[in-house]
Amino acid sequence: MAASFTTAGRAFADSHATPAAIGARDPRSLVVLVDAAVENLDPATNIEWAYGLRPVYETLTVLDGMDTLSVKPALATSWQANEDGSSWTFTLAEGAMFHDGTVCDAEAVKKAVTRMVVHPAGLAGTWQLENPDTQITMIDAQTIRFDLGVSRPFFDRQVSSQYGFWIASPTAAEANSKGDDDLGSEYLQSNPVGTGPFVLEKLNPGQEAVFAKNENYRGGWSHDHFDRVITKTIPVSSTRRQLLETGEADMTLAMEPEDMVALRDDPRFNVSDSPTFTIQYVAFATDGILADPKARQAICHAFDHNAYIEEVVLGTADKPTSVFPSLMQGMDGKDRLLPYDPERARALLAEAGIAEGTELTMAYYSGFGDIEGQLLQAWLAEIGIDLKLQELSFSAYLDVFFGEGTAEERPDLFYFSWWPNVDHPYSFAWGLFSGNAATFDGNTGRYSNEEATALIDDMNNQEMSEETAAKFRRLADILTTEDPAWLPILQERAQFVSRNDIVGIENNPIYVATLDMYNLSRKS
Repeated sequence: MAASFTTAGRAFADSHATPAAIGARDPRSLVVLVDAAVENLDPATNIEWAYGLRPVYETLTVLDGMDTLSVKPALATSWQANEDGSSWTFTLAEGAMFHDGTVCDAEAVKKAVTRMVVHPAGLAGTWQLENPDTQITMIDAQTIRFDLGVSRPFFDRQVSSQYGFWIASPTAAEANSKGDDDLGSEYLQSNPVGTGPFVLEKLNPGQEAVFAKNENYRGGWSHDHFDRVITKTIPVSSTRRQLLETGEADMTLAMEPEDMVALRDDPRFNVSDSPTFTIQYVAFATDGILADPKARQAICHAFDHNAYIEEVVLGTADKPTSVFPSLMQGMDGKDRLLPYDPERARALLAEAGIAEGTELTMAYYSGFGDIEGQLLQAWLAEIGIDLKLQELSFSAYLDVFFGEGTAEERPDLFYFSWWPNVDHPYSFAWGLFSGNAATFDGNTGRYSNEEATALIDDMNNQEMSEETAAKFRRLADILTTEDPAWLPILQERAQFVSRNDIVGIENNPIYVATLDMYNLSRKS
C-alpha cells in the first residue's frame, strides 16, 4: 500500500488499485452513506447537523481550506470593519439567486438574518443582535452593514459558521409561514431554498436525501462536478462497509474502528484522516443524583481512556485532554483528564453519598455510543453503579437531549458529540456550560458553575491573548477536573472513506461531518 500525505491529513491510497465496478449506477451521481438521518433542513432551527444544509445554502464567508482562522468569499465578495470592529459592511455577490428564482440581495439577506434572530426556536444567540431591524442596514442592493453595538473583531469568521448563518430564501419562508411561532420553518425543514450549488430533489426522512445540481448556480459547472448526490442513512457500520466494497456506494462518513482499519488497508479506498474540533462525551445531568461534583469525578475516574483508545477504537481517534478540543486556539498541551483509578472512584462515591447499587440511566442514539455505553456500564459496575442503557432513534434522542422535563423524567447521562462554530472557546463553551444556557442551547445537563459562567462571559468576542488564554485554561480545569460537566470520551478524527476514484475531499476541522459536494468529482 502506498501512503500519501496532504494538508488535509493522512490519505491512505494506492492509485493503481481498481475499485469495485459501480454497475448500472450513474457515474455522475455520488452515493454517500451516513449513520443518522438528514431531516431538518431549515438553517434557522437546525442545531444538530449541517450535512444537509451545506449543499443547498451559502454563508456570507467560508473558511479558507484547512485554515480555521481565515475566511474567503462566499455570498459576500468583500467586507470591511470599522476601527473597533463594531460595524461590518459586506458587498454581496452579483447574480446570486435563490432556488425559487428570487434574487439574493441586501434586502433578502436582512430578512433572512432577521428571521433567524426572531424565530422563537431559532439560533438568535449566534448573531447576538438585539434588534436586527435597526442593526442591519441596506446601503444599496449589493451592500449590507451590520452595526453590532460592541466590538466583534472576528465577525467575518463568525458568519462563516455552519450553525445559524446559512442564508435561506425569505420569500419561501414568508409564503409558507404558519405564524410567528413557525416563520416558514416547517416548510423549509423538508423544502430547503438557498443559493447553493445543489437543490433538494427528494427527501425520504430517515432513509434517503437526493441533491441535484442547481443549473443556475453562479459558480458554474465547468469542471467535472457530480450532477447528483444521493445520501443514504445506514446506521450499521458493517453494512456501510459492505456497500462500499461491492461498489454500491462511493463514500461513507465515520465507521466503527474495525471497519475503518480494514478499509484503510484496502488499496481500493482512500481514508482521509485528519484531526477535528469534535469531542465525543458523556454529559452529566447535574440536577439529579449526580449533583455533587464528587459523584461526577468518580465516574470520570472509572473510565480507562488509554485502554479505550488503544484496544477499542484502535487508534482511529485521539485521546482528549479536556472537555475542549486540543486544537482550539489558546489551549495548552496539559492533560486534564482524571486518571483511571477505580479505588479513588469508590471513595468519591462514598463521599458523595452515592450508595452501592445505585441505578443510573444513559441515553444514546442508534449506532452512536452503544459500544461506549457498554464499556462504561462494565466499568461502573466495578465501582458499584448499575448503569442502564437507553437506545433511541436519532430524532427521539434529540428531543430528549434538547428537551425539557424534570430530573426524574430525564436520563442521568447523555452520549453525544459537539464542535464549535468558530475556533474560539466562547463558541464552544457558552451553550454547553454557561449557567445562563438552557437545554435547547446544548446544556443538556443543566450545568451551572458561577466561576465557569463568569469566565465564559469574559471571553465573549475577545481576540485570543495571554489573558484570554489564561481564562480559557482555568475554565478547562473547572469543567474537566474540579466540577466536571462531562466525561470526555474521545476527540474525533475526520475519517471519510471513499473509493479511490473520488477526488476533491477537503476536511476543515471546524466543518465537521459535512462535505463540499460542489468540488467533489470522479476520476475517469
